[in-house]
Amino acid sequence: MSGRKGLVVLGNGGHAASVAEAAESSGFEVAGFIEIGAEPAPLKSLSSRVRGLDFETTALAIGVGTNFLRAAIHAAVSSEFPAASFPPIVHQTAWLSPSAEIADGVTLLAHSSVGPNARLGLGSLVNTGASLDHDGELGDFASLGPGARTGGNVTIGSRTMIGLQAGILQGRTVGEDSVVGAQSLVLQDIPSLSVAVGSPSRVIRSRERDERYY
Repeated sequence: MSGRKGLVVLGNGGHAASVAEAAESSGFEVAGFIEIGAEPAPLKSLSSRVRGLDFETTALAIGVGTNFLRAAIHAAVSSEFPAASFPPIVHQTAWLSPSAEIADGVTLLAHSSVGPNARLGLGSLVNTGASLDHDGELGDFASLGPGARTGGNVTIGSRTMIGLQAGILQGRTVGEDSVVGAQSLVLQDIPSLSVAVGSPSRVIRSRERDERYY
């Protein structure tokens, strides 16, 4: 291995490949992937595979796009392996304002943008071409889908997913564990545990925290 720090991606699907490429572009050397396994018990075999890693030389990244599952993986690994680290990963083509604050485990994919004074929580994800504008907040393990955009001063709750090419008007809030559908336009606040779709968006039903959205 070269002088670059090693990284192992937890997950082996398409999103894991995107995370790995972002990591490589930002200076990590990706040493491999660990398969998570199929639901309903995706974490059963994870422990034994992670146990053999040297956490002094190897960091971890979560290559799973589903927000609640990403949060569960992080919680399980961090609890059993307190020495494990989940550094932020910022693709070399992403724009990250010098005044923005990002937590551990944040991933910014290619051509994404994070504006001045924005705050990104633990394990949050800004997908390809998505942007969080100035003073925005993306909660723990929340995500902006490819091409999704926000105005300034937008707050997005933990584990909430904003779908592909959706837009959120400035100053609006989307609560925790909600889903905003692809190409929706959010003009009003969205409560927690909701599914909202359309342009303008409207809440069509409630949802469970661990409900799949794709």
